[in-house]
This record gives sequence, structure tokens and C-alpha cells, in this order.
Amino acid sequence: MAPICKGCEQPVYGRYITALGANWHPAHFVCAACNKPLDSPSFYQLEGKPYHVDCYRQHIAARCAYCGKPLIGSYLVDGWGTKYCIEHAKEYPACQFCGRLVPARYQGASAGTDEPARCPLCRASAIDSIAQAHPIFTGLVAWINRQGLFYNNLELHIKLCGHSDLASLLQRDEGGRVLGATWYSTYIQQGQITRTVVNGVVILRGLPVPLFHGVTIHELGHAWLVVHRVTTLPLWAEEGFCEFLSHRFYSEMDTETSKYYARRIERNADPVYGEGFKRIQTLAQATGFQRLIDVLCTTGQLPAG
Repeated sequence: MAPICKGCEQPVYGRYITALGANWHPAHFVCAACNKPLDSPSFYQLEGKPYHVDCYRQHIAARCAYCGKPLIGSYLVDGWGTKYCIEHAKEYPACQFCGRLVPARYQGASAGTDEPARCPLCRASAIDSIAQAHPIFTGLVAWINRQGLFYNNLELHIKLCGHSDLASLLQRDEGGRVLGATWYSTYIQQGQITRTVVNGVVILRGLPVPLFHGVTIHELGHAWLVVHRVTTLPLWAEEGFCEFLSHRFYSEMDTETSKYYARRIERNADPVYGEGFKRIQTLAQATGFQRLIDVLCTTGQLPAG
């Protein structure tokens, strides 16, 4: 019995091609891009359709976001879904804020220096002045208040500073990884802390707006804990709670950018920040967010899970 051509569904008499799990008349096994016969044993297939090697490279293959070459074989994909050639991971530094690669033409003044690289997108939305920061900060405080977190009528402020000032404020240097801090004054009398006054938050100058949102929310979480004298939580619980607030904010925004930063919190493997977030998230799901806040505020401790 003669084989049936998949292209025309007619019997094939004489020479035929077997490919993609079917039989074909030679004239009917054609490239899905140019519709010309595939007369070479080498071809690409995608979703069950065959392509000439050149047609696939020119019209179908994904292109490297940085050099434009067709991505044939192995390639890399970053957290934003950007596809690029493997070799670029060694050629270009990653943006210190979002992780995108930064080719030399976009590095600006930081090229050839020890200054961490910033991609064009993060550079374009950088918060470099209090005039830029203040209205955003006001909106973030309002968001925190809507979650049921209040500051006893304190007027909170925001300050921007560089890496060295942040390290000095925190009395530790983490190689530029610290992005924010809580700004408060502690009063001591006869060796005892008599009161702590929260002034606001200090945020690294130059953060892109989306990251500025999450870092500021995180530090406002710390400020709320200080205002309500929640001072004996283990470090994982304190940082996990603040990361949980940032994740809650990003999830509510529901944009592609906010989803990226939410995923970054979820995937953080740090034993304090990452694991702390997961444990607080689990606790909030079990007890309810409002109960978590109420118990923290009245007892200074986490509710029983």
C-alpha cells in the first residue's frame, strides 16, 4: 500500500520523504517561512513546522537583545524574559538594581570605574533629589496607613544619601548592598534607653522608582516596629515582616515591573530576608494580615501560627 503524503493527503508513488513523523511528496515538504521545498536533510522545526536553516535564522529565531544575532542553540534568559547570547554574561556587567546586562555604550561615566553599573531604564527613573522623592514617599506612607499601620501622628521624613553615609548610619559596610535604613534618635539617661524618636527613613540616592518603592516600604515597616516598641523579634522575623510589606505592595501594584520585584523577594535565598519573608507570609496566610498587625502592636510578638 502506497504511503500517504501529509501535505496533500494523496498516495505517494515513487520517491518520498519521511520527516516529522509523516511521509511527504518531495514537492510538498516545504519550509513554513518561504513555502519552498526543503531539499536538504538539515532543517529546523518549531511547533511541528519545518524551516530552512537560513529561513529559521533570518525570520524565526529569537534575537539577542544586545547584539541582534539569531539565538541558535543555547542562550540565556534574565529575570525580565530578555534573551541574549551566553558570552555576553562575561562581557557586560549586570545592573546593580535590576540585573539587566549593561553594554559599554550604556555605562556612561561608570565605564572603566569601580562604580556599579546601571542600565538605561534604571538610570532614567533614578530618584536623585528630595523634590523627586517627597511626593512618592507621601504616597507610600498613605499606602502603609491603608494597611492599618499608623505612626502615632508622627510626621515622618525622608532623606537621601550615598553608600558611605548609609554604611556609617548603620555602622556596617556591606559592599554597597544596603539600600535603606530607618532614621531614628535614641535618648539614653544613666545608661538606660529612655525613649526612641522615629524621624523617618534614609534611602540610597539614585534608586530607580520601582525599587525605591519597595525599599521605602521595607524601611517604613522597620519604623512602624520601632514606634510600637516591637524590639525583641528575632532578626528573621523583623526583616521578614518588612519584606512581606514590600511584597504586599508590589503584588497590589500588579504591573510587569512590580511582579519582577515581587518574584525577587519570593526567590531570595538569604536565610534572614528570604526565609524570613516566607515564614511571615505563611503566618499571615494562617492568621490573617490584620491579626498579625494587631498582635504585633499589642504584644510585641508574632501571633501563634
